[in-house]
Amino acid sequence: MKVSSIDCRRLKKIIRKECGSCLIVDCRPYFSFTNSSIKGSVNVNLNSVVVRRSRGGPVPLQFVIPDERALFRLREGSISAVIALDDRTPHWQKLKKDSVAQIVINTLSHLASGANICFLKGGYENFHSQYPELCTEVKTIDQSGTETEKRVTSHSEKLSHHKPDYDQGKPVEILPFLYLGSAYHASRQDYLSDLHITALLNVSRRDLQPAKGHYNYKWIPVEDSHMADISSHFQEAIAFIDHVKQSGGKVLVHCEAGISRSPTICMAYIMRTQRLQLDEAFDIIKQRRAVVSPNFSFMGQLLQYESEVLSSAPAHAATPEPATPSVPDSASFFANEFATTFDTNNFEPSVFALPTSFLQSPVHHQFKLSPITALP
Repeated sequence: MKVSSIDCRRLKKIIRKECGSCLIVDCRPYFSFTNSSIKGSVNVNLNSVVVRRSRGGPVPLQFVIPDERALFRLREGSISAVIALDDRTPHWQKLKKDSVAQIVINTLSHLASGANICFLKGGYENFHSQYPELCTEVKTIDQSGTETEKRVTSHSEKLSHHKPDYDQGKPVEILPFLYLGSAYHASRQDYLSDLHITALLNVSRRDLQPAKGHYNYKWIPVEDSHMADISSHFQEAIAFIDHVKQSGGKVLVHCEAGISRSPTICMAYIMRTQRLQLDEAFDIIKQRRAVVSPNFSFMGQLLQYESEVLSSAPAHAATPEPATPSVPDSASFFANEFATTFDTNNFEPSVFALPTSFLQSPVHHQFKLSPITALP
């Protein structure tokens, strides 16, 4: 399929006259997208495992278009044009082979819907400089203001009842039977009902027992601290999740914010059952829920657990999960889609790099790094 480059003026006309039939795909990093983006665009946010294994070639479409509504419209043929963009590349032929934008274009070029594939010349920076009114931006608070201004700002924020990022949206699907979220998500009966959640696994300090009889409930008391031994609960949590799966149910794993403890449990589960390395498990969870950030000690315990998982015989629950019937879930494809789409025998894993946010607090819990992933 032919790929064409369009300028910013042409995109402006498309947005104003054909917005209902076009899809703007932003290939920039997630945080760049959330800070400033073209109105109505969707972010690709491919994780590093997909980028590495694709080697610049096409990937499953749900990795490129994670937005379910946009994916549905694209597949049903209601979108006539898809416009991809990155930071500032002047022409699509100038893209690097392994860049996210190139992977996106290669994937979209295989579409059967007949949509025109376009690339924005000069990328987002060029468009934003010409048409800032067509872009959204996150306004930052000026910390140098007077105390009175800060109090007014704080009071306004309280009046707005704005939920923090970790409570936004609904719980996210990690596997067809496994969801991840916060305590707020677990308290929302409408969310649980919509997602057909039948069980709750609470990994926090507080016992948030739901209404009796409504859910299969388990509480694993864990502090979010560098002294906490969360790995001692891995097998207990995995057994509970497996029990829910085998009974045909769905489980929501949560802690207080869904940032540290519950993502750690979900990583341990998919590492064990899908036999993944920690960096792969982390990327899967991070793609589905961008705010996750397990504390440094938990990451160290997961590194130890990785050594156990990779040195042991395959777990009984390691059967790949099928994709959901309506919109296939990206995470579930790591178990079966990559087995056929990519040549994993020639794949060379990279050393897992802990995000810098894990390094800001002192570490009190002692742990041994996995010999498989630890640096010398």
